[in-house]
Amino acid sequence: MAENKKFVRLFQIYTSLILDGFIDKNKLIDSNNMSLRTAQRDIEEIHRYLQIDLILENDRYIVKKEHLKKLKKGFNFDDDLKKNADILFSVFMKKISSNLSLIPYSTISKLLPKNIDNEYYDVIVIANNEINNISGNPENIDKLLSCVKDLNDISFNYYIQSSNINYKVKAIAYLIYYFQGIWYLVAYDNKYKRIKTYSISNISDIEVIQKLKFNSNKEKEEYYTEYKNRLNNRNKLIKLIEKKRSIYWSDNDLIKTTVYFNSDVAHYFRNRDYGFNQKIKKELEDGGIYINFDFSSFTEFRIFLSPWLGSFKIISPKRFNKEFIDHLTNSLSIMKDE
Repeated sequence: MAENKKFVRLFQIYTSLILDGFIDKNKLIDSNNMSLRTAQRDIEEIHRYLQIDLILENDRYIVKKEHLKKLKKGFNFDDDLKKNADILFSVFMKKISSNLSLIPYSTISKLLPKNIDNEYYDVIVIANNEINNISGNPENIDKLLSCVKDLNDISFNYYIQSSNINYKVKAIAYLIYYFQGIWYLVAYDNKYKRIKTYSISNISDIEVIQKLKFNSNKEKEEYYTEYKNRLNNRNKLIKLIEKKRSIYWSDNDLIKTTVYFNSDVAHYFRNRDYGFNQKIKKELEDGGIYINFDFSSFTEFRIFLSPWLGSFKIISPKRFNKEFIDHLTNSLSIMKDE
């Protein structure tokens, strides 16, 4: 039990370093109900293990900028700390929440333990791992996990809250996917003949369509051929999602964007990567900064930029600038509508 608690503490420190670039000493002590001496021992241990310099300033252990880049590449905990995959998963999910897209895949793959299929537990994509941390109706989740594991044909009712519509979906279950606090089913919709995502909380009345027996060897061979095709398709989906790091992915290539941030917020982007494939293009004497990002769609781009309203300008692509202005104009008209 003591080792489990230590495991949780060290993982919290590790994720804090990745996401924030520092550890708040007092917050660490209070959240774990630990003594100052224990906190210092934990800091010293992870300092030795990661071989990075931590500087204590204003009750914060801060990572040097050059070492933060090294840290984001990913490390492995030793075998003794890799035994409790469920604990690791729940701590990871709780800690990073909506910041999931900020964690590089190299970090995830090197940090998380392997399961019996010799594949990494991936907090982005769940293909064949029985994870019990998914929020929602337990019966629905068990069915979905089973369907995804076996790549079954399924049918379910899907509710769209914004339109108050409930409709029937028939699809092939490929993945369960977590993004910004929401669990999704990624499936091939038989009606629309394309991959779609469905919020698990809006799924009900799941029926599993399963082949239980075969009338001939030919039927059996056809079934396993189809299964292999689905397995290949799922692997392609996993690679696509890992590349785009977003629920707004499509079959299109990533969109290159350039955004100008003024001096009020530019320092945030100098100290930390907020967007996918973030790269500083140019720094200005007045403190402003030009940054390149990759996005899967305008929707993802708009949601990313919304918290920085009033502090940025979209340089490219030009159509995103127009779409963003149109979106804001429409939003204001709705807010003013009596």
